[in-house]
Amino acid sequence: MLSSRPLIMLLLATLLPACQAGSPDAVNDPLSQARQRWADQGLEHYRYQASQQCYCGPRALLPANVKVSGQQARLEPPDNDELAPLARTVEDWFALIEEKQRKGWHQVDVDYHPQQGYPRHIRLDFDPRMADDEQQYWIKDLTPTTATP
Repeated sequence: MLSSRPLIMLLLATLLPACQAGSPDAVNDPLSQARQRWADQGLEHYRYQASQQCYCGPRALLPANVKVSGQQARLEPPDNDELAPLARTVEDWFALIEEKQRKGWHQVDVDYHPQQGYPRHIRLDFDPRMADDEQQYWIKDLTPTTATP
């Protein structure tokens, strides 16, 4: 008489990795790893320079200086409304990446800072057949700052 135990063990061994690979907390998930590296920094106050490439107005293509204090991000100086979408916390950038991945965008490629974990370059494309829907963002020179009122 054949035992069903080896068959069940084989089935479980096959399915278990598939379940773990789809988990947002999976060890091999770059977004989860980057978020953990970022959280390990414990930074609440920082600044960085951001830029974007999109099919938008020419003033939107200028670099933006972003200052984050607590959970509030703002442009410095705040004189270009077209750059307002760049005023995000690192957590907001992670949320954008996660949203596009969850919605199944065609391309969501991210280069994360190897030590600090924040996204340095984000490439997004909703549909490869659609022109002018691509977006790219760059974040650089992220440095800690002191708290400001």
